[in-house]
Amino acid sequence: MSGHPTECNLCGAASADLLITKDGFHVVRCKGCQLVFVSNPPDDAALSEQYSFETGYHSELAHNPQSVAQHQREALDNLRRLHEHRRGGTLLDVGCSTGLFLHAAHQAGWAVKGVEYSADTAQLARKTYGFDVRTGALGDADFQGEKFDVITLWDVLEHVPDPKQTLRHVLARLADDGLLLIKTPNVSGWFPQLSLRLAPRLGYWRHPEPPGHLFQFSPQTLGRMLAETGFESMAVRHGRIPLTYSFGRVGSWFRSLKWALYCALFVPLALLGPYFSAGDDFVVAARKAPSSRR
Repeated sequence: MSGHPTECNLCGAASADLLITKDGFHVVRCKGCQLVFVSNPPDDAALSEQYSFETGYHSELAHNPQSVAQHQREALDNLRRLHEHRRGGTLLDVGCSTGLFLHAAHQAGWAVKGVEYSADTAQLARKTYGFDVRTGALGDADFQGEKFDVITLWDVLEHVPDPKQTLRHVLARLADDGLLLIKTPNVSGWFPQLSLRLAPRLGYWRHPEPPGHLFQFSPQTLGRMLAETGFESMAVRHGRIPLTYSFGRVGSWFRSLKWALYCALFVPLALLGPYFSAGDDFVVAARKAPSSRR
């Protein structure tokens, strides 16, 4: 592909195949390692503006009880995923938004802190719960050498401009026997991959969401990135993005014949994918590799 020289964040290659252009952003696949990413990402100023109430980012969590309840359920689901591996200790949630997961973890006995890029949602988390939530990127947060037993990134790593560097910052803040949990969409799942095959004909691919999502990981590409930043993967659990998020509410599936056929084809794949290690999202549990421990 020409005209977009952004290097791959995983392997450094500058050669990629264009998968689709969506909302003016070029979603490409690296020829060297198969990482999928946006080759023309927004600059820092645009990113800062993007993650604000003014542009609608999580603004519903400030005033919409139904949306808050939905995100609370997701927070409890994430807490259950955490408790499959560990219970109790110090926890840092990176990309903590308005603090709903921090609140759930705190109620379960965890000592919690957070980092949130959006100044608006970080302020709401501090105001609502009184937690120590730092505004900005993880690399800018000064914890004065504090190490955490658990660090979580729930639907966060795909948003950051430099995920490899973010993982290096995580490594520096994680205790030697600590646990890292990452939840992210899975570009290699059945629904994303098979719907990609129809994308050239339809001019539409639901899975990538630029410019919010700058990277689309698979268990393979994320596993390699973890290994190259000093981690070793312990477990991968496949799941699915809520159907209402990917396809809308059931009543909207029949808004047109074209969309009804799309849903009839891909809803079953989204439902069945996790049972065959091909869900459209996944959670990775990882720990420091022995060579990374002091």
